Amino acid sequence: MTVQPPVDFVIVTPLEEERAAVLAQLPGFQQLPPTEDDVRVYYASELRATLSGGAMCTYSIIVVSPLKVGRVEAAAVTSDAIRRWSPRYVLLVGIAGGFSRGGVQLGDLLVSDQIVDYERQKLTEEGQQPRYEVPPVDPRLLTFVKNCSDKAWRAKIKIRRPGKGEPSRRIGPVASGDKVDAIGEIERRHGSSWPKLLGVEMEAGGAAAACFEAASKPGFLMIRGVSDLADAKKDSRGVRKWRQYACEVAAAYAIGLLRNGPVPKRDPFGPPEGPC
Repeated sequence: MTVQPPVDFVIVTPLEEERAAVLAQLPGFQQLPPTEDDVRVYYASELRATLSGGAMCTYSIIVVSPLKVGRVEAAAVTSDAIRRWSPRYVLLVGIAGGFSRGGVQLGDLLVSDQIVDYERQKLTEEGQQPRYEVPPVDPRLLTFVKNCSDKAWRAKIKIRRPGKGEPSRRIGPVASGDKVDAIGEIERRHGSSWPKLLGVEMEAGGAAAACFEAASKPGFLMIRGVSDLADAKKDSRGVRKWRQYACEVAAAYAIGLLRNGPVPKRDPFGPPEGPC
């Protein structure tokens, strides 16, 4: 397989298990050989997609993971991938903690319409005063998510659901910071300012900022499966068994979304095409 920039999508998967779930959904993926000017390990795939109306196209996809979790590492790997591959879009795909106050349940799917980076703060005698950063998500991808009714992605989940029911897709703001929350602190501290928060994760603030600050400004979207409810039960045996299922939910939905053709194929050597 020969993949050259510009590519259509870069998918960032912070954890090894998240990457494995995404790659399992991609046909014929290949690990690319190392290069002298980039320390990252990239995986490449070509994915056939069907646009509304029945036209077919092929998207070029690169998958990459940071060395560690967190906003800084996510920003670094996203910046490197943008420089190397000049993607049109960047997806962050993996797992997150959900907030039960908003009705989120284990195994649900979160799609962010806002990334609420809560880490920047002013420390005063009265306490911490958050100075929220809200990097944008891509309007084209978000609009497609809201209009795509295809549920075939659920059949692509490769492992058995730990409990009854089916994953619900939820769209809303998701908090992003460098803290692993096992006591419900993020929801308590920031829920009054952001009453519609769906959950919390650790990389989107960095990845979205890298996209926004890049000269090419690729569109950004985050897709997360709910592996825990960011509370004291996070590390319990009953909750831990949802982790791999949540990885599968996010991966199946993300690749299923791409199979439905959310964007027109772009000719890198000419003007944008119509239906591909």
